[in-house]
Amino acid sequence: MRLKRILIAVFVVTIFMMVFPADPIALVVNPIQFLEVYEPIIARVLASINEYMLPEGVKLIAGELSSPFEIWIVASILFGFLLSMPIVGYEIYAFVNPAFYPHERRLIYPFLTAFISLFFVGVAFALFLVLPALMRFLVMFAVMFKIEAIVTAMSFYTMVFFTALATGIVFTFPVVLILLIRFGIVGTRPFKKYRRYIYIFMYIVVALITPDGGVAGNFILLIPLVVMFEVALLIGKRYEKKRLIELYGELKCKFCGADVSPDDAFCPKCDRALK
Repeated sequence: MRLKRILIAVFVVTIFMMVFPADPIALVVNPIQFLEVYEPIIARVLASINEYMLPEGVKLIAGELSSPFEIWIVASILFGFLLSMPIVGYEIYAFVNPAFYPHERRLIYPFLTAFISLFFVGVAFALFLVLPALMRFLVMFAVMFKIEAIVTAMSFYTMVFFTALATGIVFTFPVVLILLIRFGIVGTRPFKKYRRYIYIFMYIVVALITPDGGVAGNFILLIPLVVMFEVALLIGKRYEKKRLIELYGELKCKFCGADVSPDDAFCPKCDRALK
């Protein structure tokens, strides 16, 4: 039933983006010139993306006759899913809600809000910062080597949509990490111990998200991810300490008084044996 509601919500928003006119007043005023005046919302959105992202001198071409039609369908479905995200998130929460204890339910609300918010922040970050900088960086080489920059529409929109979606998903990683730490599924120690390898893995993920971005484009996206990861560890450490106190009481090193966990064989501060 909840899956049905999700599909209906995505379908309704998708159809709305596909067919609803961006300027309905113009159609009312000039109904005779329908074909000349009519412009669906998704066409206006894509035109705005072109205007904002495409550097001067870059020209979009269809490539194939069917490409504009395919872009119309894919873009409408994608935006239908994005705009339905609050409904999708609520239905998923309502489905898993009976499995949670009362104190766990109180945690889900802020985490779900943070998850959806960070997803849209990631999408916006990609659309308004990463992708425009990436486009200008790549076009710079075309100008340098006197090459005419002509891009197929499908290639351009695939890059835009994939990068925006992937960035939005990656931006939710800190929320998922904090939630896993809060429920005791993972601890902060492995993430701190292997921090350098996690940074390398992050760079690889960023390089996959922006395959044509080069080092500059990768670091534009990597820096905020590293900052969010470190903030997530700080917040997760507080949750972890609180959970351990609830389970075992407050644990201190008998030599230096530093906070320790039940799994510690040695004090993380003075390195003395605890057991």
